[in-house]
Amino acid sequence: MSPSTRKKKLLLVGAGNLCLQILKLLAPKNAFEFVVLGRNEDATVRLCNLVALSCAQLEQFVAIRPVVADLTDIDRVAQVLRDEAPDILVNCASLQSWRVITALPKRSFEQLDQAQFGPWLPMHLTLMHNLMRAVKASGIVTRTVNAAFPDAVNPILARVGLAPDIGVGNVANLIPAVRFSIARLLECCPADVQVRLYAQHYFSHYVPRAGLPPRANYRLLYEVRDQPNVARLPAEAIFSAVRSEFRRRGGVDGQFLTACSAVTVIEGLFSSTPVLVHAPGPLGLPGGYPVWLHEGRIEVQFSNACPQDDAVRINTICQSQDGIDEIHCDGSVTFNPQCMAVMQAMLGYSKKNMSIEQSAEFARELASKYAAFKALNLAGA
Repeated sequence: MSPSTRKKKLLLVGAGNLCLQILKLLAPKNAFEFVVLGRNEDATVRLCNLVALSCAQLEQFVAIRPVVADLTDIDRVAQVLRDEAPDILVNCASLQSWRVITALPKRSFEQLDQAQFGPWLPMHLTLMHNLMRAVKASGIVTRTVNAAFPDAVNPILARVGLAPDIGVGNVANLIPAVRFSIARLLECCPADVQVRLYAQHYFSHYVPRAGLPPRANYRLLYEVRDQPNVARLPAEAIFSAVRSEFRRRGGVDGQFLTACSAVTVIEGLFSSTPVLVHAPGPLGLPGGYPVWLHEGRIEVQFSNACPQDDAVRINTICQSQDGIDEIHCDGSVTFNPQCMAVMQAMLGYSKKNMSIEQSAEFARELASKYAAFKALNLAGA
């Protein structure tokens, strides 16, 4: 196989549910050379074998190779990266998945969810910081994709020169329902509806559950093929339909939608023709944006209707609603005190500021206090 036709090597980091969902979508196509890096050897081998054997059930024989390393061992991970030299690196690892709190009793989940996502930042920043340090130490050239709270983690790491190239999920997860909603209201085909949405994680988390937020910070642009003067619909009607007519399962089942988003990014990065996707944290920007992908290139789409300054300002305001008031020039953050007040009341955990270097320590404290809270709640359920 010549260098121009060889399969690109995809290295997935973190042998958990999102990794599994991505492989279930990509492996049957057998278009990549697959490697999975996990910290638990047995779990990683079993995941790789499950997907490979399932593909064989479909008469598609795919090699998926497990590699064992812990992201806390930066030297070891850097050596793996040098040995593997992947074309694309996708991080699926977090110290605690976003969906963990959805397993709480309904009332406890809804109360804790009011803290928003920002206070959980150390759970997602810690391992991605380690991974990007390993990428830098390895000296390899690769495209890096982050699934761990990329809306905030990517711009934080950008401040210290370690930004992943792009994220997945979040803003992207809203797009299909928004297209269906607009198509329903305009009585056209969803395939004819082209959407550009600028929105941070808070917005994409809120809308499927409750419709348009009361203080909504986002920008939605759309057009319909062959209808240059299409009617402008009330935003409330669009997002109400997202919540009602196009409601969907969430939690671990909903991760399938994030996996589909990841696949559009992974395949788009190596597409020979330009592909429009939505993604959070592209090129270290806060929040989510429409993005053109083409042969390894990433171009965030701005226009007169939504220039870059406006889009970044919108996402920065929304980021505060999500629990992070500011990302400083050194990568440290100031948390939203109202969101932290919920964490303090429910978990006994509260921080005003956090540096990148404090992330691992804060994650350990947060994990301990959440484990105690969970045990108490499940015992009383």
